[in-house]
Amino acid sequence: MSKIYFKVPSKDEMLYRQKLMMDPETMDYNAGYDIDIKGYDYETGTIKRTLKELKEDWYSKWIDKEPEKYFAYIYANNEPVGEIYYYPDGDVNGMGIIIEAKHRGKGYSYDALMELERIAFEKNDINELTDLIPDYRVAAQKIFKKAGFIKTNVTKEYTRFGKKEVVNQLLITKEMYFKNRK
Repeated sequence: MSKIYFKVPSKDEMLYRQKLMMDPETMDYNAGYDIDIKGYDYETGTIKRTLKELKEDWYSKWIDKEPEKYFAYIYANNEPVGEIYYYPDGDVNGMGIIIEAKHRGKGYSYDALMELERIAFEKNDINELTDLIPDYRVAAQKIFKKAGFIKTNVTKEYTRFGKKEVVNQLLITKEMYFKNRK
Protein backbone atom coordinates (compact mmCIF):
# COMPACT_ATOMS: atom_id res chain seq x y z
CA MET A 1 0.00 0.00 0.00
CA SER A 2 1.30 3.45 -0.84
CA LYS A 3 1.16 6.26 1.64
CA ILE A 4 -1.98 8.35 1.72
CA TYR A 5 -2.12 12.11 1.63
CA PHE A 6 -4.84 14.72 2.03
CA LYS A 7 -5.94 17.36 -0.40
CA VAL A 8 -8.41 20.09 0.47
CA PRO A 9 -10.55 20.25 -2.67
CA SER A 10 -11.26 23.38 -4.66
CA LYS A 11 -14.82 24.32 -5.60
CA ASP A 12 -14.18 22.75 -8.98
CA GLU A 13 -13.34 19.40 -7.37
CA MET A 14 -16.75 18.68 -5.84
CA LEU A 15 -17.59 15.95 -8.38
CA TYR A 16 -15.81 13.33 -6.23
CA ARG A 17 -17.78 14.33 -3.11
CA GLN A 18 -20.99 14.11 -5.11
CA LYS A 19 -19.95 10.66 -6.38
CA LEU A 20 -19.24 9.40 -2.83
CA MET A 21 -22.49 10.73 -1.42
CA MET A 22 -24.54 9.15 -4.21
CA ASP A 23 -22.88 5.71 -4.11
CA PRO A 24 -25.18 3.25 -2.26
CA GLU A 25 -22.34 0.82 -1.48
CA THR A 26 -20.17 3.56 0.02
CA MET A 27 -23.04 5.15 1.97
CA ASP A 28 -24.65 1.92 3.24
CA TYR A 29 -23.51 2.69 6.81
CA ASN A 30 -25.80 5.75 6.65
CA ALA A 31 -28.96 3.90 5.53
CA GLY A 32 -32.05 3.42 7.63
CA TYR A 33 -31.73 6.37 9.99
CA ASP A 34 -34.29 9.13 10.31
CA ILE A 35 -31.98 11.88 9.08
CA ASP A 36 -33.40 15.28 8.25
CA ILE A 37 -31.00 16.24 5.46
CA LYS A 38 -32.11 17.48 2.09
CA GLY A 39 -31.58 14.78 -0.54
CA TYR A 40 -31.17 11.92 1.99
CA ASP A 41 -32.44 8.51 0.84
CA TYR A 42 -33.58 6.37 3.79
CA GLU A 43 -33.17 3.04 1.97
CA THR A 44 -29.64 3.57 0.60
CA GLY A 45 -28.15 6.21 2.92
CA THR A 46 -27.14 8.27 -0.09
CA ILE A 47 -27.42 12.04 -0.15
CA LYS A 48 -28.22 13.70 -3.45
CA ARG A 49 -26.65 17.10 -3.99
CA THR A 50 -26.19 19.01 -7.22
CA LEU A 51 -22.72 20.29 -8.04
CA LYS A 52 -24.14 23.80 -7.77
CA GLU A 53 -25.33 23.10 -4.20
CA LEU A 54 -21.97 21.63 -3.24
CA LYS A 55 -20.02 24.53 -4.75
CA GLU A 56 -22.23 27.36 -3.52
CA ASP A 57 -23.63 26.25 -0.18
CA TRP A 58 -21.71 23.32 1.23
CA TYR A 59 -18.23 24.52 0.24
CA SER A 60 -18.43 27.86 2.06
CA LYS A 61 -19.76 26.16 5.21
CA TRP A 62 -16.86 23.68 5.32
CA ILE A 63 -13.75 24.53 3.37
CA ASP A 64 -13.45 28.18 4.32
CA LYS A 65 -13.67 27.42 8.07
CA GLU A 66 -10.24 25.98 9.02
CA PRO A 67 -9.15 25.49 11.80
CA GLU A 68 -12.69 25.35 13.25
CA LYS A 69 -13.65 22.83 10.56
CA TYR A 70 -11.42 20.69 8.38
CA PHE A 71 -12.32 18.72 5.27
CA ALA A 72 -10.07 16.92 2.79
CA TYR A 73 -10.09 14.15 0.24
CA ILE A 74 -7.90 11.15 1.06
CA TYR A 75 -5.59 10.25 -1.82
CA ALA A 76 -3.63 7.07 -2.49
CA ASN A 77 -1.77 6.30 -5.69
CA ASN A 78 -2.68 9.80 -6.93
CA GLU A 79 -6.43 9.16 -6.88
CA PRO A 80 -9.07 10.03 -4.27
CA VAL A 81 -10.13 7.07 -2.14
CA GLY A 82 -12.34 8.86 0.41
CA GLU A 83 -12.80 11.91 2.57
CA ILE A 84 -12.09 12.92 6.16
CA TYR A 85 -13.22 15.83 8.27
CA TYR A 86 -13.79 17.32 11.71
CA TYR A 87 -16.20 19.99 12.92
CA PRO A 88 -17.43 21.58 16.16
CA ASP A 89 -20.35 19.63 17.61
CA GLY A 90 -21.54 21.23 20.83
CA ASP A 91 -18.72 21.02 23.36
CA VAL A 92 -16.70 18.45 21.36
CA ASN A 93 -15.22 18.17 17.89
CA GLY A 94 -16.97 15.49 15.87
CA MET A 95 -15.16 13.84 12.99
CA GLY A 96 -15.80 11.41 10.24
CA ILE A 97 -14.12 9.34 7.61
CA ILE A 98 -15.60 7.80 4.49
CA ILE A 99 -13.60 5.38 2.37
CA GLU A 100 -15.09 4.68 -1.03
CA ALA A 101 -16.45 1.11 -1.02
CA LYS A 102 -14.07 -0.14 -3.74
CA HIS A 103 -11.06 1.04 -1.68
CA ARG A 104 -12.03 -0.45 1.69
CA GLY A 105 -9.82 -3.03 3.36
CA LYS A 106 -6.57 -1.52 2.08
CA GLY A 107 -5.43 0.19 5.30
CA TYR A 108 -6.37 3.71 4.23
CA SER A 109 -8.61 4.39 7.24
CA TYR A 110 -5.90 3.91 9.84
CA ASP A 111 -3.36 6.03 7.97
CA ALA A 112 -5.98 8.74 7.38
CA LEU A 113 -6.98 8.81 11.06
CA MET A 114 -3.35 9.20 12.07
CA GLU A 115 -2.89 12.08 9.62
CA LEU A 116 -6.11 13.78 10.74
CA GLU A 117 -4.91 13.56 14.36
CA ARG A 118 -1.62 15.20 13.37
CA ILE A 119 -3.42 18.04 11.58
CA ALA A 120 -5.97 18.56 14.36
CA PHE A 121 -3.60 18.38 17.32
CA GLU A 122 -0.28 19.65 15.96
CA LYS A 123 -1.32 22.12 13.27
CA ASN A 124 -4.76 23.41 14.27
CA ASP A 125 -4.59 23.11 18.08
CA ILE A 126 -7.85 21.15 18.41
CA ASN A 127 -8.33 19.62 21.89
CA GLU A 128 -10.18 16.41 21.02
CA LEU A 129 -11.81 14.41 18.25
CA THR A 130 -14.86 12.19 18.67
CA ASP A 131 -16.95 9.95 16.47
CA LEU A 132 -20.09 7.94 17.11
CA ILE A 133 -19.83 4.36 15.87
CA PRO A 134 -22.55 1.70 16.20
CA ASP A 135 -21.75 -1.64 17.84
CA TYR A 136 -22.27 -3.54 14.57
CA ARG A 137 -19.40 -1.64 12.89
CA VAL A 138 -16.74 -3.75 14.61
CA ALA A 139 -14.01 -3.14 12.00
CA ALA A 140 -14.42 0.64 12.28
CA GLN A 141 -14.22 0.51 16.08
CA LYS A 142 -11.08 -1.62 15.84
CA ILE A 143 -9.34 0.87 13.50
CA PHE A 144 -10.24 3.83 15.70
CA LYS A 145 -8.89 2.05 18.78
CA LYS A 146 -5.68 1.20 16.92
CA ALA A 147 -5.36 4.93 16.11
CA GLY A 148 -5.52 5.76 19.83
CA PHE A 149 -9.22 6.44 20.33
CA ILE A 150 -10.93 5.10 23.45
CA LYS A 151 -14.55 4.14 23.97
CA THR A 152 -16.19 6.60 26.37
CA ASN A 153 -19.26 6.20 28.56
CA VAL A 154 -21.20 8.41 26.16
CA THR A 155 -23.73 6.48 24.11
CA LYS A 156 -26.68 7.50 22.01
CA GLU A 157 -29.61 5.42 20.95
CA TYR A 158 -30.79 5.62 17.37
CA THR A 159 -33.34 3.75 15.33
CA ARG A 160 -32.07 2.12 12.16
CA PHE A 161 -34.59 0.44 9.89
CA GLY A 162 -37.02 0.41 12.82
CA LYS A 163 -34.64 -1.30 15.28
CA LYS A 164 -33.02 0.43 18.26
CA GLU A 165 -29.24 0.46 18.24
CA VAL A 166 -26.63 1.79 20.62
CA VAL A 167 -23.97 4.05 19.19
CA ASN A 168 -20.75 4.51 21.16
CA GLN A 169 -18.63 7.62 21.32
CA LEU A 170 -14.95 7.09 20.60
CA LEU A 171 -12.57 9.85 21.68
CA ILE A 172 -8.97 10.92 21.42
CA THR A 173 -7.63 14.04 23.11
CA LYS A 174 -4.60 16.11 22.27
CA GLU A 175 -3.00 14.86 25.50
CA MET A 176 -3.63 11.23 24.55
CA TYR A 177 -2.25 11.86 21.07
CA PHE A 178 1.04 13.27 22.33
CA LYS A 179 1.33 10.58 25.02
CA ASN A 180 0.88 7.86 22.35
CA ARG A 181 3.59 9.48 20.18
CA LYS A 182 6.30 8.98 22.83
